[in-house]
This record gives sequence, C-alpha cells and structure tokens, in this order.
Amino acid sequence: MNFRYTGFSSFLLTVGILLSSTSVQAQSLWSSEVELGAVFTTGNTDQQTIKFRGEVVRDAEKWKHKGHVDSYSASKDGVKNAQREYLFYQGDYKLSVGSLFGRVAYENDKFNGYDYQADVTFGYSRPLYDNGPHKLSGDAGIGYRISEFPNGTSDNEGIVRLAMDYVWKISENAQFKQLLSTEIGSDSTISRSESSVSASIVGDLAMKFSVNVKNNSDVPVGTKKTDTETAVTLVYKF
Repeated sequence: MNFRYTGFSSFLLTVGILLSSTSVQAQSLWSSEVELGAVFTTGNTDQQTIKFRGEVVRDAEKWKHKGHVDSYSASKDGVKNAQREYLFYQGDYKLSVGSLFGRVAYENDKFNGYDYQADVTFGYSRPLYDNGPHKLSGDAGIGYRISEFPNGTSDNEGIVRLAMDYVWKISENAQFKQLLSTEIGSDSTISRSESSVSASIVGDLAMKFSVNVKNNSDVPVGTKKTDTETAVTLVYKF
C-alpha cells in the first residue's frame, strides 16, 4: 500500500465529508482560509517558487474539527530543489475546561532523507491565558510516529507531543501568531516554530509574512537538521 497517496486521499475525503455535512443553519460554525504565494523569474535564471496553505475549522458545541494542508515547491533552471507537503487533522471533544483531542499528521518532503513521516497522537488541550487581545493555549499528548525511508525500511517510535499556540490581535486589521510544538521520540525529536504577522488589505483579503522553522534532532546522513521557510503570501478568509 502506498501510504503517501492513501494518506492524502483519506485527508481530502475527511475534509469533503465535513464540508458536505453543512447546512444553512450551521454555516456560522465554519471558518476557512486559503493562502497562496508564488514567485516566477525568467531570463538568465528561470526560477519558480509556489506556496499553498489551506485550513478549514468546524467549531460546534461539543466538537471542534480542524483540517490543514501546507505545500511548498521550488525549482531553479528546471531542476526542483524543494518539494514538501504537510497535512494534519485534529478533532477535539470539549470538556468543561479544555478538551480531549486526537490528531493525525503526515509529511512528505522530497529532500529531507525520508520517503514520508506520519504520526498519531491523543491528549489534552486547554486555554492557558486570555485577556482579549492576547490568547495562549497548550496541548500535551502521547502517540506513535512512523518514519519511512526511500529504501523501504522504517523507524517506528512512541512520542510525547507538547504544543503552545499564541495569538495577539494587534488591531482590528492586524494580528501576530506564534505556534511552537515538539514531538519527543526515543530516536529523534521534531520541533516546529511558525511565526506570522498578517494585515487586512480589503474585506476578507490579507497580506501575511511568515517564518517557519523545523528541526529534526536525528536525520539521515547528508541531510540538514534544520529547515527554514520565509514567505510573503495573500490570504483569503471565508
């Protein structure tokens, strides 16, 4: 079974089922956004860079569902030098304080030394601070990670996931977001930092500047431990 295409298809099917279950009365439960950035140059150097990100959230009385897709591709003079897809789904069952969550994630990066990496985690999430413009929440959970190599071998390990999500509403038209997460395994630890500032241009259209950093403590030979992505994109919310 090809996990790469099965995982991606299952994710799209899940999002499709969630979207198709909406009714006119439930429209207010949904929020979505699509983000796109592209740079194309020709002449002495032909270079193309494309970033796409999509997110859909359904926040109901007892359940909150969140689906996320992040894709990045770059090539120079017809030779691809970066290609990555990262997607996850998280479902939260709300309690009187916080929520219990289940999360499934999948990453396919052509240049990180793995065929793919996937993990599933279960845990507890709760708000830590909220004073209006500033909101902070945290997740803690345990799970399992599969790392598949191009030669067909794999590395499977238990993990502990810790994450914090901070949002600062700077003004009516601008906000800052910071997401920190680490997934600690017996063989390797994967940490991510996602920092962004966005400002509305007109209506539901915004400009966004972001810096994403990923660090893997143990990588295949010839692969760097840290990847950094800096992007300026347009975001449409609906």
